[in-house]
Amino acid sequence: MKKVSAFFGRFFHGSNKLLIVLCTLCSTYGLLLVYSSGVASGFSSQLAASVGGMFAALLISQADYRSICRFWPVFAVPALILMLLTFTPLGYNVAGTDDTAWLGLPFGSDAPFITFQPSELLKIVFIITFSKHLEYAKDSIHRFPAVLLLCAHAALPSILVFLQGDDGTALVFLCIFAVMMFAAGVHWGYFAAVAGAAVPSAFVLWQVLDEQKRGRIMALIHPEEYLETFGWQQNHALISMGNGGLWGTGYLKGGAVSLYARNNDFIFTEAAEEFGLMGSLLLLILLLGVIFALLLSALRARDELGRSLCIGMMGLIAFQSIINLGMNLRLLPVIGITLPFFSAGGSSVLTLYLGIGLVLSVSFQSKLSSKNNIFTRFR
Repeated sequence: MKKVSAFFGRFFHGSNKLLIVLCTLCSTYGLLLVYSSGVASGFSSQLAASVGGMFAALLISQADYRSICRFWPVFAVPALILMLLTFTPLGYNVAGTDDTAWLGLPFGSDAPFITFQPSELLKIVFIITFSKHLEYAKDSIHRFPAVLLLCAHAALPSILVFLQGDDGTALVFLCIFAVMMFAAGVHWGYFAAVAGAAVPSAFVLWQVLDEQKRGRIMALIHPEEYLETFGWQQNHALISMGNGGLWGTGYLKGGAVSLYARNNDFIFTEAAEEFGLMGSLLLLILLLGVIFALLLSALRARDELGRSLCIGMMGLIAFQSIINLGMNLRLLPVIGITLPFFSAGGSSVLTLYLGIGLVLSVSFQSKLSSKNNIFTRFR
């Protein structure tokens, strides 16, 4: 009994209670919104992924993140294999999407019982492997060959996801890469060079975009001309949010305006309609709280590896949130990005919590010595 009491005492003393509470609140709010959207299967998978993900995060938090990252090939190889399988006949296209970025169980089925998006797992694996790479290159971080290798490292997953047709997720990979490089202290000159190449690169990119992707961008510039075509989704999202007013229409009373992906990419619209401006602000405050807690964990990390892991997760959640909210508010084009913790998607939620578990491990190790780790104490 004393050992059990001592274990829980060490756990609660060393755990990042702020991050755990904020993630739990985000998931609870997200579950309410997904249920209200009326997609029953989405709620069931979301509930299972949230509960299972939180349990996995708490378990990972008790392991030493340095030991986990030491075995990065164990995670990287399967993640890459799963990604490559999406380019085979085993790849699955979820209804309403324009990219084959999923795998379905049973494999090759026209109507799989379970779908999984490998790119979600690859995000967490990339943060692990890139953190190890930054740790290895820390003494030569300003040299061009080292920076070039780091860029090649980031290019591999980004290109794979882009080839799937998932431009939004590819953009998230690049954002994670940029914020981790910046936090690692890469010379500002490299960022200036990238910024200088952005304009001609954007011109070239525009030439290769298909009509649909161009239309989504043009719908931001001339929304009145695309209300019934490429701008239809965002226009109706704004109407739904306007219906919410200050306090909202009430829980389970939304959906007056038909809106596709209401439980997924446009979950923020659900919050704004049913809970109004106040509910929207609460959602934003919770996400900002999570981002702040991740930044705090990075600042308190005991080494560069732990700091990079925290920064990577912070970048993932921050940039996905910015892109998703920009889509909902018609500030950015629709590119199929979920809102962390809130949007329906078992793959997204479960793998997100795996990353949160790594951050919790960093926090735990920064407070307690490795001899207090349960895997060494009770083995």
